[in-house]
Amino acid sequence: MKKMKRIFLMLSIFMIFVVINYILIIGQYKKAAANGGYSNWTMIQHPLYNASHKIEFLMDEAKELELNLWWRSLTGSIEITITDKKGEIYFSKKANQMKDEYLVALRQGRYILSINISNFTGAAALGYENIVRINAFPNEGYSIIPSDPSKSFYWDYLLYIPSKIKESKLLVVPNNTGKVSDLIDVHKEKAKELIIYKATLAEDLGIPLLVPIFPRPESHNELYTHALDRETIFTNINELKRLDLQLIAMIDDAKRILSEKGIMVDEKIFMSGFSASGDFVDRFTFLHPEMVKAAVIGGSDNIIPYKNLNGENIPYPIGIYDYEKITGREFDVNLIGDVYRYIFKGAEDEGGWQLWVENGKKIRCTGKEYYEKFEAPQLIESLKKRAKPICVEGNLTDVEQKEILFRAYDGKILIDRFLKIKETFDMLNIDKSEFVLYKGIGHEITEEIRQDELEFFRKILSKP
Repeated sequence: MKKMKRIFLMLSIFMIFVVINYILIIGQYKKAAANGGYSNWTMIQHPLYNASHKIEFLMDEAKELELNLWWRSLTGSIEITITDKKGEIYFSKKANQMKDEYLVALRQGRYILSINISNFTGAAALGYENIVRINAFPNEGYSIIPSDPSKSFYWDYLLYIPSKIKESKLLVVPNNTGKVSDLIDVHKEKAKELIIYKATLAEDLGIPLLVPIFPRPESHNELYTHALDRETIFTNINELKRLDLQLIAMIDDAKRILSEKGIMVDEKIFMSGFSASGDFVDRFTFLHPEMVKAAVIGGSDNIIPYKNLNGENIPYPIGIYDYEKITGREFDVNLIGDVYRYIFKGAEDEGGWQLWVENGKKIRCTGKEYYEKFEAPQLIESLKKRAKPICVEGNLTDVEQKEILFRAYDGKILIDRFLKIKETFDMLNIDKSEFVLYKGIGHEITEEIRQDELEFFRKILSKP
């Protein structure tokens, strides 16, 4: 009997030891996972877990993959390997415990990151940079529609048809890769990632979803195509010219495909975009308000419906000074006033991150900090020599556009500019454009914002 008690006591002590250590591991894991460098793939599993995971990815040029590995275990091990399509190994590490960062030299091409887990009890977090994940469509509702220059669109687009069609609307979400690349597969994979993410919204609303695969070429990095910037509107490069009109051609083509499947959609579309994609949506709704029923626009710059402000002519995409030159018609405030728009920004949005190298050292700061430290002082100096107005006719450089913005808004950026634009829309009684500021939120989309977007579109669908 004493022997049994002794065994029971030892087992109890052992279990307490295991539980305490496991709790400590979970605490360490939460800290690691909260670090952006270790948040791409995370895992907490039951004891003695066995599994294999594969992440296919693309390198758009020869460079070093930044790989951050962290795991803690009570039992078992994890092995990480990187191979190309032929099976050649470029990286391999196996360990019971791990906390390290690696630089893996890779050529342009496709690779597989394998995670092999053996009898593992613990937690793991993995981070990587400089890669583009290759996404598999989760079901047959997705399709890639090839480009058709004869129909005036030079790039493929993606189309998602939900399992149940409930409403006669088409949702359009412009793509945003977040980087330049001459490899169209990079933009294709990021567009696939976007349509898979937005398919939940389309499924909830019961409407088809279109995402274009517009490029953002490094060889023409003066064009911010995914934001539908001024240079993109006025470029003479045939395949990149007037991406707004190419998107309209895609929309018409998608309506044809849907009608052949017995799915009829209304003339006016829904649109949604965030960051550069939000810029695209905001600018598209101004250029083609007659096409859009409702739009959700987040974390972006916004056009103001004025030709002049503070003594400056404000052209596209700041204002409407040269609207007629672009569209062939005078701006009609009633048309933009007829579009339901939900325009949001995080109150802590400081314009993302800026990276640059100074004295051989990488420096990182917010866009707001960079602007205040470098851009604003330069603009103040350059504008001392500038007569008003800067824009009269012809092309504008990137610097000239920044100078016009600075003068027009008295140096206001981000939230201050957002509030100024809101004030202008209120003064003009454009009450269908709703401006929303989310407290405690940066340049991101939270679950609250996703739910608000869904409810906004549902509200519009319920209108006669």
